[in-house]
Amino acid sequence: MDSKILLKLVGSRIKELRENNNLSQLQLANEVDLSKTHLGRIERAESNVTVETLNRIAVFFNVPITFFFEIEKRA
Repeated sequence: MDSKILLKLVGSRIKELRENNNLSQLQLANEVDLSKTHLGRIERAESNVTVETLNRIAVFFNVPITFFFEIEKRA
């Protein structure tokens, strides 16, 4: 998979979790020890996310880290 596509997928999955849990970028950023700016850049696929950061987000939302790499199946 192309790295830009992968970044977009991961960013969109983080945003999806954040919005489904009614959290602002600032609230999530504070919970996982990131700046709001960096979180926004991750969600927009403008910045790489480390495994450590991705793990903190996964733990916060109680999802497996693989969640961020799952491609939704369309009917």
